[in-house]
Amino acid sequence: MIIAFRTKIIFLFRIVTLAWLISCTPPPPPLEPEPPVVITLVDTVIIEKEIPVVEIDPFIHISNNFDEITCILPVNIEEEHFQFIDSLLNTVAQQSLQYLLYESIQDDSLSVLLKQMINNDYMFTIPSFEFESAAVSGDSLFLQYKLNKALLNHFIRPYIDLYGHPGQKPIAPLFTSNHRPPAKDSISELKLLLPCENVPVPERALLLPNAPRNYRNGTHRGIDFYVNWGSPVRAVADGVVIRADQHYKEIPSEFRKKLLAEAKQLGHTPSDVFEHILVGQSVYIDHGFDLVPDYRTVSIYAHLSHVKPEIKPGELVATGQVMGLSGNSGTEPSTLGTRKGAHLHWELILQDAGGEYYLGQGWDTEKLYQELIRIFSE
Repeated sequence: MIIAFRTKIIFLFRIVTLAWLISCTPPPPPLEPEPPVVITLVDTVIIEKEIPVVEIDPFIHISNNFDEITCILPVNIEEEHFQFIDSLLNTVAQQSLQYLLYESIQDDSLSVLLKQMINNDYMFTIPSFEFESAAVSGDSLFLQYKLNKALLNHFIRPYIDLYGHPGQKPIAPLFTSNHRPPAKDSISELKLLLPCENVPVPERALLLPNAPRNYRNGTHRGIDFYVNWGSPVRAVADGVVIRADQHYKEIPSEFRKKLLAEAKQLGHTPSDVFEHILVGQSVYIDHGFDLVPDYRTVSIYAHLSHVKPEIKPGELVATGQVMGLSGNSGTEPSTLGTRKGAHLHWELILQDAGGEYYLGQGWDTEKLYQELIRIFSE
């Protein structure tokens, strides 16, 4: 029993001693953390297939009147060259069209407008240039194209005849067609005062009688004097007031558009739309038979912004008397509430037993301006 007790004492002693030794042993150094794993992103290189670039650097020669084109290209012609040629021919065709129109009409403003009308009507599909020849010299290819003037003139001649030389075609009066408009010698003695002081007759044919008014499918009957909004407007001769829009109110924009759409459907400007809508606030003066022998004449002053209170139907007006102020009534900008495009539209209507006509109706464009200058010389 004593031996067993001693054995237990020795065992316990060893356990305590081991525990003391462990407690006195310095702790092991901490484990160094493993270095983080660094993921390096390698840039992805996308290798594209090299596409050859065709450099288009041709030599182009265009004749002075835009009727011949010489194009020098590399012999090894590519698709891009054909695209370039198509674009070139279309561009020069427009210049050729402009040149032919100006050559016939001699007025920039009118020829530009007619070109726009032709392009709108035919959607740029008029075949203008024809391939003429091709030749190779060294590493160069020579291509020649020639304008088909006969075909182009076939398309544009009706426009030139109608608007550029209206005197070459029979002219129907405004309402009846028994007689022709008065010839220039019938008005050789006509003298009028300019309706806006110090504002001469404009030179541009687009602002004169016979010019197209495509927006209403009609023809311009008078002269557009571009003056500032509110400029005084005066009578060109003695007469009697037969219309004076004292209480004018502008129509809604959509209603005006509807009426113009109807005019397009008809193919001409209806007289009611022109007289009651498009001229806006207006004054009409009856000059009787005093201005032109055998013709009753009426002068029209349109697109006004104000009519003086004393200007009433039946009242006499004297030459030079101010009747109102210029504006833009009856025009699209006016229906939108702006003052853009202010001008005076003036015209002179001549009436005889055969019908009604406007001053300048049927006159050749190149002679019209000079005759108007004579009429309004003060």
